Amino acid sequence: MKHEHNMNNRRYLISTIMNIIITVAELMGGLISGSLALVSDAIHNLTDVVSLVIAWMAQLISGRGMNAKNTFGYRRAQIIAAFVNSTFMIMVSLFLIFESIKGFFNPHPIQGNLMLIISVIGLIANVITGMVLAQGEGNLNQRAALLHVIGDALSSVGVIFAAVMITWVNWLWLDPLITLVVAIYIMHETWSVLKEATNILMESNPNVDLNDVRKLILECPYVKGAHHFHIWQIDEDQTLLTFHVTMENQPLIQVEQSIHEIQQVILENYQIDHVTVQPEVDHLNDQIVDINECQSEN
Repeated sequence: MKHEHNMNNRRYLISTIMNIIITVAELMGGLISGSLALVSDAIHNLTDVVSLVIAWMAQLISGRGMNAKNTFGYRRAQIIAAFVNSTFMIMVSLFLIFESIKGFFNPHPIQGNLMLIISVIGLIANVITGMVLAQGEGNLNQRAALLHVIGDALSSVGVIFAAVMITWVNWLWLDPLITLVVAIYIMHETWSVLKEATNILMESNPNVDLNDVRKLILECPYVKGAHHFHIWQIDEDQTLLTFHVTMENQPLIQVEQSIHEIQQVILENYQIDHVTVQPEVDHLNDQIVDINECQSEN
């Protein structure tokens, strides 16, 4: 685990350096050649640098162990980083869409040859960066960072095509068109990461049917009811579940064994290894709260 953590830090460092080089080259090339697509790609790469630094810092923070203040540790730092990065990407995509629309109505001369050279360099650097990041463990934080790089690589391909066509047939409209297409694609791909990160931060249910969980628990002969379910995620790998069970009156040692059996059943069926069960004695006047009622209250 520690070795993988150190390797991820090295991947982020290499990727950050590569993106700084790409950003400087594309920005200078775009300003000189007059290419909006190249300038927008440079801006996009600049956001990559920021996102990679954020992802890298989150990687460092998440590696710290739990303590009395943060009893679950710092693993959610990577989810926060994924949320920030994906939100940033949505904003950048909206900006690029706006600029590309302006480019359709205000075309200007573009140096296609210089645009082509710089975009080829950018593509090579983005492919190398993507290969470096893709070797990691693939958590949500790295996926968000990798999406930045994939978006840049696709943008570079589009810019190369536009540069060739501008040089040969002077199709200036291709420059804003490529920018528009890439921006829409990036926004589409980023949305799933933003949605997943938001759900985790909001402690939403990670698509586990609690009615099925309840039915599974009620199959145990010593359980008469189950209610007050709460399920959430620390990150995309660790899910937590808590609930109350109404049980037959039995010695404490048997209650403990019963709870352990319930936890094993849930682990085997749902791969949730952090389950907290609160037992209750079945009094005559107790009302077992239905799961749907609990959900409507929340």
